[in-house]
Amino acid sequence: MENNREGPYSVLTRDQLKGNMKKQIAEISEIFSLSKPDATVLLMFLRWDSHEVSEFLVENNEKVLSESGLKPVVVDPNQISSCGICFKTCDEVYLDDGDYLISTPFCSHIFCKSCWRKYLEKNFYLVEKTQTRISCPHGACQAAVGPDTIQKLTVGDQEMYVEYILRSYIEGNKVLEIKYCPAQDCNYVIEFHQKNHDGADQEDYGFNVVCLCGHIFCWRCMLESHKPVTCNNASDWLFRDLNSLSKESGEKPLSLSSFETREKTYPLSSIKATKKVCPHCLRPADLGTKQYLRFLTCACSGRFCWKCMQPEEAHKTESGFYKFCNVSMTFEGRAPKTLEGRAEPENSCVGHWKASEVSLKQAKSDLQAFEESNIKNPSDLTEKDFTIIRKGLMLIVQCRQVLKWSCVYDYLHAEYEMSKREYLRFLQADATSLVESFSKTLNEEIGRASSATYENFCCVKHKVTIETSNIGNYFYHFIKTLQEGLDDVKVKSYDDYGGLFWLCDRCTYGNTWFHKECLMCSDDIAARVDLSDMSLN
Repeated sequence: MENNREGPYSVLTRDQLKGNMKKQIAEISEIFSLSKPDATVLLMFLRWDSHEVSEFLVENNEKVLSESGLKPVVVDPNQISSCGICFKTCDEVYLDDGDYLISTPFCSHIFCKSCWRKYLEKNFYLVEKTQTRISCPHGACQAAVGPDTIQKLTVGDQEMYVEYILRSYIEGNKVLEIKYCPAQDCNYVIEFHQKNHDGADQEDYGFNVVCLCGHIFCWRCMLESHKPVTCNNASDWLFRDLNSLSKESGEKPLSLSSFETREKTYPLSSIKATKKVCPHCLRPADLGTKQYLRFLTCACSGRFCWKCMQPEEAHKTESGFYKFCNVSMTFEGRAPKTLEGRAEPENSCVGHWKASEVSLKQAKSDLQAFEESNIKNPSDLTEKDFTIIRKGLMLIVQCRQVLKWSCVYDYLHAEYEMSKREYLRFLQADATSLVESFSKTLNEEIGRASSATYENFCCVKHKVTIETSNIGNYFYHFIKTLQEGLDDVKVKSYDDYGGLFWLCDRCTYGNTWFHKECLMCSDDIAARVDLSDMSLN
């Protein structure tokens, strides 16, 4: 188990997560002398915030117990001894099923097991969003339904309730941020330690998580790790640009099987034209007939401009007034740019993407083969020794993934940035050469380690450790350089020209700063430069 509390996240099994949940329930139960069922109900109600539970129980015990449904409800003296839904009497239920009518400990409303099951499945178990409280099936009753009630039902109902509680702990937890690994057939869960990670670039680029199953994914958008490009650029590439470019080049559209995630994640490829992806939570927000509105409000309460897909705050000046949206300032009568109008590198980007996919699969295959060989052919080396080699192989997988997504970074650069594109391809070639050299060295050392004694393995271990550290540092700066926009490259441009207008480098037409493309010739803001214009700081 990867459970380093000093790191930004922990990888846990479902059983370990259940253990953490039960421990939290037991602590509240012991401190405040509550039964474990009542402690479970309280924690669910306050979204698993033990500190808030403690404050409420100390400051206003009666109020929080009443609001959570843990206070006894006044018993109706005229209560009929029959199921409140199907109206079967106690005798009828016993004769039909051999069971009794069941109520919560806090009210007298009784129901048969069959009606309990239908009520719980319809309103809670089979509903996508978890609730903070399960109440009595009687419409006006607020009595809580907790583990002490569920244990009177069938084994199947009890198992579904346990899963529901665990889902509440994962999805409704406002203290811990927990998500399932999105890889197919993986049951690991990731617990993110927010206080241990400042996440300066997490808003745009996400945070990479390495699961114990070997899958590397972005914490923010749940796609596979896509640095150095942003989450929005990654989703656009996977679900729009990649297939469009493949069709234009006459190739078969590429399969997205390697990017498949759980059904509960949002299938961006199926989002219709009337939906826009919220930049805050990456969920689809319905535009519908609201095109007359400037800003859309997502279910996450985030507001964004549906034209430029930027948050509402990005459209405000320091004084709080709204400014023009650059995307909305278009030149009437001019057709939008299509993929056909783009330059040559698109096809080469697809080719590099495919080649990088092959290299990435080979790296994953090498890692899996190493793990399997350790199981089949155990040696005298310790687990710590194997971890050193495993980290090296995992690093190769991550580096191959970065190189693959750097192809998308290449695609995102427009024609006028040829100098940056050439510099990027130089960096890509250099990084690829380093990874291949490291991979060759690592495979040689693995071969030596398989037959080496513990004493001889010290040299292998030292060399692998140094090489792993060096390649890791190189790719850290490689990603950082790309995310900073290749600022080392200088290009000629009129961007710094003062005044109310910028001058187009192609036709010298003066455009206002509200326009990102020349109104005369449709050229983007920037100069078309030769390689001789490129210089490095």
